[in-house]
Formats: sequence, structure tokens, C-alpha cells
Amino acid sequence: MIINSGTIFVLYHRGLRTGGPEALHQLVDMLRELGQDAYLVPHPHTAHNPRVEQYGIYNAPEAPEIIDAPGNTVVYPETYVYEMSGVKHARRMCWWLSIDNSLTFMAERLWQRNTSGLVSKAREVAVPFARMWKNRVNPAALRNDRDVIHLVQSSYAWAFIATRFDVVPSLVSDYTPTDEFQAGTDVRRNPSQVAYNPAKGGKIIEAVKAICPPSIEWRPIVGMTRAEVVSTLQGCGVYLDLGHHPGKDRMPREATLSGALTVVARRGSGAFFADVPIPWEHKVTPDHEEVRTAAGMLPQLIENLDAEVAKQDTYREAILNERSRFKREVEDVFVKGRLGKDAYDYV
Repeated sequence: MIINSGTIFVLYHRGLRTGGPEALHQLVDMLRELGQDAYLVPHPHTAHNPRVEQYGIYNAPEAPEIIDAPGNTVVYPETYVYEMSGVKHARRMCWWLSIDNSLTFMAERLWQRNTSGLVSKAREVAVPFARMWKNRVNPAALRNDRDVIHLVQSSYAWAFIATRFDVVPSLVSDYTPTDEFQAGTDVRRNPSQVAYNPAKGGKIIEAVKAICPPSIEWRPIVGMTRAEVVSTLQGCGVYLDLGHHPGKDRMPREATLSGALTVVARRGSGAFFADVPIPWEHKVTPDHEEVRTAAGMLPQLIENLDAEVAKQDTYREAILNERSRFKREVEDVFVKGRLGKDAYDYV
């Protein structure tokens, strides 16, 4: 069954270098590799931004605007889900690259907090988003719009969207570019160095640091060039991420490719083996003992680092095969019309 006969337009935030916009570039690049007529379309609010130079590796040309016509398809990242109602004739797809950071569910949380009686300053911040949620992007409205095809980047998002919207979403993940991590390096690994991103569970990690032995050297990944990030991941013993994992995050995969031991919290996609297939003992349960658990794990993992890293060999192999799996996912949805698959259909 062929579901696409026209042009595929993928709305994106031009000029932003994060995992979401890169995944959108990867989607257009792969669609064109599969013979589809696909284009990125910069959101009007970002059209003045220069394109990200590093994304020049993808064959992802831009179209000036969406053509709303039968036979065409428009893919909206979850950040622009409120724009979908403007399309009346083309097929609409929402790609949930994130759950926790998506406008829909972020606004929902703010609305609930606002109606529960927040302090005045918090209410000032919450109300604009909460009104948007109530009027345009609330889950009930999306649940009732049965013409939207829901795509998800992670198994976490698959389970969440299936539950909230009573639909069967389709997995379209992304892939990790591997060249920079497979290139030869003279960086010497320091087993006692623990790298982390302060934006990913930084407050919890600060508490962990406070009770860890002084022999552990902490390396925050902040304010670095791309080359410095790569060098840090190649030089550390452990990469620690105790954040929320709103989607299948990129940096844990990059750390694993770099040869570091990846340790994550069982939050969001981190709780799903299909998203982060590392041993149970390399994941931290987010309970009242989380800080002490993480602090107790780290010295033991560092002491046996080589053996622990070897336990993540299958994860590393899966990351190296992500692009070929991504091609199958994209082909299933956009070329063959095989909807509703999740991660376990691609094992």
C-alpha cells in the first residue's frame, strides 16, 4: 500500500542546532534517498535565521512554504503541533520527538498548577502557556482529531501517546552520526572522570557530587565547542545523566560510542530498555534514595570500568546500526504505509 503520492513538507525551526532539528533534517534526507519529494519548511518566525552549517551533510533542501493540497503530507514536530489546524487538505503527521518538553504536555502541567493556586510570580509565567493549552493544544483536542497520524521518536513516546490519545502511533526514531566518534583520537581516557550535562538532572548530580569520594573528577559539559564535547566524552570514564529523558536523547548514545560507560536514571526514555538498552545495574531508580544510590554506584563502576563498558557492547552495536533501522522505519511509514510499528518490530 503506497500512502504518499505527492510532496512531503517538514516544518522546522531554522538555525537551531539541537537533536530535534537534526532529526528533521535526517527525515528529509532519508525520504529523498527513498525517492520521495521531500522538503524542509522553515517556520515563518525562524525564516530569517541562517541555516546550521553542520547540517550541510544532509540532503535536505527547503521549500518556501507548505502547499496544502490533497496527496501532499505535512510533518509537524511536536513543538509546532498547534499549527496543524491550519492545514485542511494535505495529510497531517505529528512527530513526537519529545514528550516532557513538548508544548502540549508542558502547557497542560502549567495549566493544572495555575488552577491549583500558584504564587503570583509563577502564575504570571504559567498563564500564557496555560491558555494556549486550554484553547488550542490540549490533549483532548488532539485525541479527538482522528485524521492526524502520530509518529514517535522513542518507545517512551510510543507508550505515552498510545495511552493519552487512544491511538497506535508509528515509530520513526533518528540516528547518531558516528564519524567523529569513530575517527582516531589521541585523547587519553581518565577512568575516574565523570562527565555530565548540567541541563540534564544537574541539581541531582550536584547532590551526588557532594557525597562522592574526592577521587572522582567531575567534568560538566557546558560552554564547549563540538570538538571539545567529543574530546570530553572520549576522555571520561563515565557519562552520568540523571535527567528526565524526554525522548531518546543523543548524548548518552554519543558517550557510549566514545567508549565511556553510560549511566542514566530510569526516567522517561531512560526507563525503557528499547530506548536505552543498557544493563539494569547501569540505571538509577528515581526514588528517595536516588542520590545515595548513584553515589554508591560510581566508585564500584569506575573500579571495574573495562568490564562494565564491555556490558554495553550491544548498545554500542545498536547505535552503529541506527541509520539502517531508521531507513526501514521511514520506508514503512511514508512509502509502504505500514503504520503502528514500535521498536520490537525492528529487532
